[in-house]
Amino acid sequence: MLVNGKWTEDWQPVQAKDAKGGFVRQVSSFRNWVTPDGSAGPTGDGGFAAEAGRYQLYVALICPWASRTLITRKLKKLDDVISVSVVEPALSAQGWRFGDYPGANRDDLNGATYMHELYTRAAPTFTGRATVPVLWDKASKTIVNNESADIIRMLNSGFGALADESVDLYPEALRGEIDTLNERIYPALNNGVYRAGFATTQAAYEEAFDGVFSMLDELEARLAAGGPFLTGTTFTEADTRLFVTL
Repeated sequence: MLVNGKWTEDWQPVQAKDAKGGFVRQVSSFRNWVTPDGSAGPTGDGGFAAEAGRYQLYVALICPWASRTLITRKLKKLDDVISVSVVEPALSAQGWRFGDYPGANRDDLNGATYMHELYTRAAPTFTGRATVPVLWDKASKTIVNNESADIIRMLNSGFGALADESVDLYPEALRGEIDTLNERIYPALNNGVYRAGFATTQAAYEEAFDGVFSMLDELEARLAAGGPFLTGTTFTEADTRLFVTL
């Protein structure tokens, strides 16, 4: 991980844990938003206006958090608006790496070998893990956002007429229900599978395991009673968030 902008140790899946030995996820650090007119979004600073060709999405195809941004980009028909760079699927000693593995590519935009180099370009004294996805601004040469939940929201509405506005993955009438679903599914299932996989004690594993399978049972019953989607007949971001974990 990076400490004050310097790579200090080999990549490890568990960088932090709680008193029970449970996996603790790093909080995303870059929380600016692309908006149609460049005004500030729900968090961060303004200055990131929607423009074709201005932004690049950095992803790993094996990462569910990154995959949900790719799905949203496709559904909103932003393929020709936002370019994509793909890291190799195997994590190196220095984390995500660009290269020639099939399906991956080199970082022709910034010339980086590792994702962590982009983090220190955006914030020279950054401390933390260099995660994907990352939405990069080519104009100001910085990271706009590295939180997938934010990125899918801005892909849905932040690019205005550049996107397919007939597709709305966060319709106003369903926002309360979508937010409630996300708040339930994220800790138990989306992050729960990581809490199970990266638990360092049996107690932490069993707690995460119970949460994962309880949520699967709850969702099975919900979809059976009122599907085909989580809110009924409308496909929303909640379905994308669930699908990539499943």
